[in-house]
Amino acid sequence: MKGNKHQYQIILVLSLKTEDKEKVLNKAYSWLESRKAEISNKDHMGIKDLAYEIEDNTKGDFWVLDVDSKESLKVKEFNLLLDRETNIIRYLILKK
Repeated sequence: MKGNKHQYQIILVLSLKTEDKEKVLNKAYSWLESRKAEISNKDHMGIKDLAYEIEDNTKGDFWVLDVDSKESLKVKEFNLLLDRETNIIRYLILKK
């Protein structure tokens, strides 16, 4: 069976404390792992300027997750999880 590969790019609010960032990211990790997906790479890209102001934010904390799964992930459900998280400025899901 061919696996599915996705890359998730997540931008967090810069003003979050470290433990709050971990809570937000752990929520995403838990959702993916509960769907039997393997996170092959967690890359913290650091703090970067945003191209334009988003919700009063001019900078964001960038994270990239590479995810492999044997079964198809329900991306709409993950979108809903990320949309409900107020500490995520933006996210992008790319199929590899």
